[in-house]
Amino acid sequence: MTLPRHAISLDSEEQAMASAKYGLRPTFLVIGAYKAGTTSLHHYLKQHPQVFMSRIKEIRFLTYAGHQQSPLSSDDLASLPWPVKSLQAYEALFAEATETQARGDVSPCYLAFAEQSVLGIQAYIPDAKLIAILRQPADRAYSSYVYHVSRRQEEELDFRRALQYEAEHRVRRMDGKTRHNFAGGFYFDALRHYFQGFPRNQIQICLYDDLQKNARGLMRDIFHFIGVDESFIPNMAIHHNTASWPSLRFAPLVMRKAEHMVSRIIRQLPKPMHRYLAPSYRKLMRTQPPPLDADLRRELTALYRDDILRTQDLIGRNLTHWLEE
Repeated sequence: MTLPRHAISLDSEEQAMASAKYGLRPTFLVIGAYKAGTTSLHHYLKQHPQVFMSRIKEIRFLTYAGHQQSPLSSDDLASLPWPVKSLQAYEALFAEATETQARGDVSPCYLAFAEQSVLGIQAYIPDAKLIAILRQPADRAYSSYVYHVSRRQEEELDFRRALQYEAEHRVRRMDGKTRHNFAGGFYFDALRHYFQGFPRNQIQICLYDDLQKNARGLMRDIFHFIGVDESFIPNMAIHHNTASWPSLRFAPLVMRKAEHMVSRIIRQLPKPMHRYLAPSYRKLMRTQPPPLDADLRRELTALYRDDILRTQDLIGRNLTHWLEE
């Protein structure tokens, strides 16, 4: 069943101006999930000469558009930073692309807020190719937690307690946001909105496992899916947005501001000094995160079990290895 393709009313003069001046919109979207390799996909895709990627990762416009049409009662959605709030501004991000290039928007919130995002996509680019990359949900949850700790948005350095706070809907993170470490690993309902709203041949489901084990093969499949030369091999030596852990754990808010200030100073130095100091500074301030406790991983995986099996049936891929220890 295909949901009706709703239209969002725009000022006719604004719409005409946007179409005349720009007119190009994405031909494909990487819709998520968070902490499942979307940043790496963005960097690998933009290396392809037949692909144009927006300079902004996480544009979020299509979620915003759907939310404007049918507001979702969510403090986190309402408070998300929206880099783009109009069709004209959205199209402007792709103004330098050519009509023959595949054009991409990577915004993991399109999966996190699937219902609203589907409305926006149906309104503006209903024929876009849709790419989702999924990660074993317990590992994804821990990676999300580590990410927020690394950005000093999460003060509590005990993952189990952070999960307890999330379950009880109390004690917000230091940046004022609620936690979605655990909730973000339930894929079935989010994907169901896409499978109901778009033809199956518009959707490609990838696994983080594929990115880790055979990145070249995964990119070849994605290039084929979006209609560009699949023989192109991007440089995948660098892993982007990798996990890190703060070496200094006291006064997180103070340290966050201090790190930002020092990083800004280093970026303004002459290139030779920047190339020397930046890695040393990162090594000083960051270390490897502790591994996810094996018992806790088993507990979380058991809680995700039903959703994993439902997702497996929906996407037609065997996910039983996600249930293994």
